[in-house]
This record gives sequence, C-alpha cells and structure tokens, in this order.
Amino acid sequence: MMKPMRVILANARRRVSRILVPLLQHLPSPNPVPRRQFVDEEIYENEDYHPVSLGDTFDSGRYSVLRKLGYGRYSTVWLANDLKFQRYVALKLLRVECYTSTQQIFEREILKKIREVSRESLHEGRKHVLPLIEHFTHRGPHGDHVCITFDVQGHDLYFHAAQYKDEKLPVKTAKEIVRQLLTGLDFLHRECGVIHTDLKLTNILMELENPSDTISKHLESVPPQTTRVQSGAIVPIREIFKTPLISEVASLRVRIIDFGVASWRENHLFEEIQPLALRAPEVAIGAPWDTGVDIWTLGCLIVELLHNFVLFPGSASKKGTWTAEEDHLARIIQVLGTFPPSLLKKGRLSKSYFDGQMKLIRGPSLERFSLECMLNGPVKPNKRPSDMSKKEFDVFIDFLKGMLEIDPMKRKSAAQLLQHEWLS
Repeated sequence: MMKPMRVILANARRRVSRILVPLLQHLPSPNPVPRRQFVDEEIYENEDYHPVSLGDTFDSGRYSVLRKLGYGRYSTVWLANDLKFQRYVALKLLRVECYTSTQQIFEREILKKIREVSRESLHEGRKHVLPLIEHFTHRGPHGDHVCITFDVQGHDLYFHAAQYKDEKLPVKTAKEIVRQLLTGLDFLHRECGVIHTDLKLTNILMELENPSDTISKHLESVPPQTTRVQSGAIVPIREIFKTPLISEVASLRVRIIDFGVASWRENHLFEEIQPLALRAPEVAIGAPWDTGVDIWTLGCLIVELLHNFVLFPGSASKKGTWTAEEDHLARIIQVLGTFPPSLLKKGRLSKSYFDGQMKLIRGPSLERFSLECMLNGPVKPNKRPSDMSKKEFDVFIDFLKGMLEIDPMKRKSAAQLLQHEWLS
C-alpha cells in the first residue's frame, strides 16, 4: 500500500534532519571578512617597533619613507623611495628582539639563501617567492633593527577573495594560484631547504601590474592617511592600492612572503608552529615535522579560497570541557579518520590527547563526515562551487586528499601534486 505523500515527505525530512542538523551544528562558520582595516595602529606602540614617520630616511639617506604598507608580528612595512636607483621598494623594519633575543629568527639568513639559490636556479618556483633586494641595520631609540627591502607587491589573497560574492575565488583563478604556490613551495623545499611554516592568505601577495605607474598614480591622487591612537599620537595607516579583480588580471602572479618564522629543514626555529586552524596533525601532537606541514596548510587554504570557511577550526568549550587544541584534533578526525598508531608513537604530546585505545580523551562528540560530504553539502558554505562540475569535483577531492593526509609520510609533496590531474 502506497504511503500518503505527507508521510513520505515527513519521513524524508526526518532523514535529512538526521544528516543535516549534526552537520550544520559542527561545521565551521564562514571565515569573516575584516571590517576594520587598520587595527594594527592601535597596538603599534610596542617599544620593540621602530617609530616611523612619513619622510624619515634610512641607510644613510638612501631610502625615504612615503607611506605605510603593513604590519606584522615582528615588523612594520613601508613604501619607500630608493633614491640610489630611483625606484619604489617595500622597506621592512624588524623588531629589535628579532636579532637580539636568545632565540633569533632566521628571516634575513633564509632570504639571503633564497636569493643565492635563485641566481643560479632555473626552477620556475623562484618567481613565486618574494626575493630580498638589500638588507642593513638601523639604530633606533630602542636598539638595532634589521631592515630588509623588497619589490612592492599588491594585495594579499585575503583581500582579493573578499572582493567576490560570498568571498570565494573563481575555480579557474584559484587553480592557477594553487599551481603557482606549489611551484614556489617545491623551490623552497627542494632547492633552498626551507620550510615556510606560516603560509596563510595574508602571506600570499599578488604582483602589481605596472607597479611604478600604479604607485605613482596612487601617490598623486590619494593623500597620506593617518589616525590617532589611544595615547593621542598621530600615526600613518596602511595604503590600499586600487587594483582589478584578481580574475581580471591578464597574467596573474602570486608571491609567497614573510619568512619571519620560517625554518631550515635541518634546523627548526620553533617546534610549535602554525596557527591552530592550519596546524598539521604531526605538529599538533608534537611529532617530528618537515616540508609536509606547508602542504597541509595549503590544503586548508584551498578550502578557504573556494568555500570561504575554515575546515579544521579549534574552539575551546565554553564550559571548559575541552581545549581549542582538542577541538581541532576532533575535527580532523571527524573528516579524515583516526590518527595512525605509527604517528601517535612519535608524538611527545600524544598521551595528553589520546588514550590507550588511541581515541581522543576529550573533545566534542562529532558525527563522522567524509571530505566529499563536507565540501559538497546541501547548503552554503558547504556546497560545491557553482563553477566546478561534479566530474571536476571528484578530481578535486582526490587532489585535496593528497594534501590532507594525517600521516605526513603519505602526504603528497609539492612536486607530486603539480602532476595531479586537477592542475592539468
């Protein structure tokens, strides 16, 4: 006997709810677009930073500061005029502690190595890493600051993605960016012996089209911008160059930047690396790590670019039931399955997170979902990109799985991923 349609629909709704509700409860929320562009000026007064005013000069008058370009954990970056060669450069001033503390960073040395290798190498990846131009030391009121100059670049990928509907890049554009990033990582990993360890959307910049003309027109048409911070001081704020949509650039090229926490393959600056949401499994449990950490991070970033949500966020329980780190591990397991025993044996933190049966001791109870389900669900942001066919989606998932292997020994290298069908 045929069931009434309302019964059929009710049963169907219950089945969908059993699948969908847990999914919606445990999926990460979309990555928010920053609403405040200049938050860094509010915390710029740390005494380890060199105080800079527009018009200041550096390196015996060679560089004259024109505008502010950015701010980071270890530095500020300024648009400067190189009076020796009559060109624009990005002038990066590192904090005093970077080269005076007991644990100095490797940035200057790594950049010098990259420049040295690039001069002899024919590897295409050298074109996707921002090279060092010059470096010098500047004496300031708080001590000596290492200063580095680079070619001026455009906006980062976080900015570019925010220009699109739903903050997602077109698949064709994202694919080209991923190809270039893998080429750059292959160069860093194999030829330079360098692991970036802090790859994120804000550390990937687009080259400017006709940079000299673009910058000159900006300086002529846009007056310097300043803001008043809590102390009452007036400080410059970051410049926003007018640029086209990234998908409209005739020949786009991305550059990997910021080697402030980068490491040598054979000599790590830190063992605890990467923002939690982008942290590779081996790092999370304190196991040895190598170049695969950059591959894992890039896999997570691809999801951000195409779906605009964080795949493996980590949030502490409001009741204190679990930590952000435990939540992060639980979400990796939810999508990718259990940690292999061979990897857990290598982790100095494994016993803090896993019991004798290799199950997570604390963490949210999450229903298991495949990567395919996570990225091709019934509602946003988990729906398959509209400009990606079902056939391509299957190929894409296979590509992504090669990057998001829990076991770093099974994770694909940059060179291997460049041969994948999805990038062909």
